[in-house]
Amino acid sequence: MSEHDTESGAVLHALRESFSDVGMSTPAERIVSAGRARQRRRLFGTAAGVVAGTAALTGLTLSISDTPATGVHIRTVAFTVDSQDDGTVHATWDKQRYFEDHEGLQQALRAAGFPVLIKTGEFCRGPQDDGALNPSGVGPGVDQVMRGERGSDGKVTFVFTPAAMPDGKQLFIGYLSPAQLASVGGNPGSVERLVPTGVPLTCTTEPPPAHRAPGGTATK
Repeated sequence: MSEHDTESGAVLHALRESFSDVGMSTPAERIVSAGRARQRRRLFGTAAGVVAGTAALTGLTLSISDTPATGVHIRTVAFTVDSQDDGTVHATWDKQRYFEDHEGLQQALRAAGFPVLIKTGEFCRGPQDDGALNPSGVGPGVDQVMRGERGSDGKVTFVFTPAAMPDGKQLFIGYLSPAQLASVGGNPGSVERLVPTGVPLTCTTEPPPAHRAPGGTATK
């Protein structure tokens, strides 16, 4: 494992720990669904409608840019999603407000070209997936498509790389419910794994094993 991989893993772990004391509320009601677009501009327009509809429901403020020259740039008080010139997608979110609109984040990432499925309280895997996770709840290959970067101000940005996603795969992110968080001592706070697209997934509400320190207590 390279030094860069080690640093990225440490950042992801630190961010998960910062979420361990956050209770997840019921997601915002789905009032607008994003349709599959034939053209890039139509796709961005659909994404804008999804985020704008959610903002109207929850009182969020947002700004959206979807021109071909700048890619996807979506800002709400819950999260930001920005396409970069190098093909990556950068996302940040407020740890309190994020849980009110994880569906909006999912739609924004998809509009930016990154295939992702986000759930709360459910953990899904593909037919051939053996379910392997590291102690932080991360499956094989996730570090190739998603990493965390901490800035000089201490703020963490997630960097998603659509070009690194294997064909026929998407990133699954499953956040633990409050009861599940309690059962694992708050860590891990989520599961990330690569799952196939276009096939039925096997989903369960059983949380991953608690991440425990060598002494046997759950790490916080």
